[in-house]
Amino acid sequence: MTMPMLYGGAALCLLMSLDAVSARAQDRQNSAPITQENDPSADADGRNDTQRVAESYQPRGIEMGKFLLFPAIEMDASWTNNVFATADDTKSDRFIRVTPSMRLRSRFTRHELNLYGELEKFAFDRYTNDDRLNGTVMADGKLDIEKGWEATGSISYVDRAEDRGSPDVTQGLHPANTYTLSGQAGTRLQQGRMLYQAGLSISEIDIANAMRANGQIIDNSGRDRTEYEATGRIGYEIFPNYYALAEGAVNSRDYDKAIPGTNFKRSSDGYRLESGVGIDVTDLIRGDFLVGYMAQNYDDPRFSDPSGFSFRARFNWTPSRLTVIAPSLERTVQETVRTGSSGIVRTAAGLTVRHEFARNFVGTFIGNVAYENYEASSDNSWSYDARLRGIYALTREFYVGGEMRYRQRDTDSGISSYKQTTLMFRVGARY
Repeated sequence: MTMPMLYGGAALCLLMSLDAVSARAQDRQNSAPITQENDPSADADGRNDTQRVAESYQPRGIEMGKFLLFPAIEMDASWTNNVFATADDTKSDRFIRVTPSMRLRSRFTRHELNLYGELEKFAFDRYTNDDRLNGTVMADGKLDIEKGWEATGSISYVDRAEDRGSPDVTQGLHPANTYTLSGQAGTRLQQGRMLYQAGLSISEIDIANAMRANGQIIDNSGRDRTEYEATGRIGYEIFPNYYALAEGAVNSRDYDKAIPGTNFKRSSDGYRLESGVGIDVTDLIRGDFLVGYMAQNYDDPRFSDPSGFSFRARFNWTPSRLTVIAPSLERTVQETVRTGSSGIVRTAAGLTVRHEFARNFVGTFIGNVAYENYEASSDNSWSYDARLRGIYALTREFYVGGEMRYRQRDTDSGISSYKQTTLMFRVGARY
């Protein structure tokens, strides 16, 4: 499975957090806060959709001194036409997802501290071998050192079954569990026209073994690794609301051992150097566009080292207080365990459109397309993902929602290609 890269500095590198107080902000007090979308790729599963309805439909929480506790539970009833994400002999099934969660949010005059915990149970009707229990615990916070200077940090542990549609998935009898322990720390300093940001992230990724239907063990120990990344950014406000930016990042991806049965050393070190512009025109448009150069150098001399042109663009355009349009574009190097291939140069484009149809009804479209170029391999792939989702708050405490999703993956060889359609209905309760 190609793990999503956990860039600790990503949340710190966006200029969207620059505070802007305007008359339009007052107009939005009784409207859904959909214009606060910072990252168009964030929350693709819609876990925070209920937070985008109007304030009068938000939960009150349980007062606990300087904190508010928000308990919640969701249940999804879904159907998919391709449970195992295969090209042929597709299997359809119904399944239920039940997700109890708790969020503890601070109410300090200064600083922030938040805790979150979630369990996620999947139960299938026919193919019960895909039943699973996922879990997430997370803590994050912000320290306001002085005016214009803050430090942030987070730590999380995620136990999640491997997605059947992932590029490097091992199609075992049961989905393999993936355990990820991550920590991030960063700081942001605004001095006059200058903006300084830095971040550090560390992630320990362990993938459990799987088993085939014939009882054969699939040894995934060669995919276990630790990933490090440090980022730094400097910005200069060349004129109001427009910044010149320069950013650099270095990373290290250290594998515990070689893939069983091979002697390839997949550990590597890389860097990225980019510059561009950032825009923060109140609530109209926010975001940045960076271009530069990237390279990833592998320990094993038999591997080719991907390098070349890099770019990242993420924008929020708010044509009205009811709508946000967030396009994104990115070129990165990601991990793979495909034999003979060192890494994947992935070029991806995305679009999120969110609209408030009513104060208690928000609709969202999310579309993504990506080209994955496997180094030293001719079996490259295109992947497509489209979601159409709505959330309707009945009261502060109860809501319903639904989603239609289509995924497709096309490889040159046809291996690992698939098409998948999923329909979902959601009910939820919170306080």
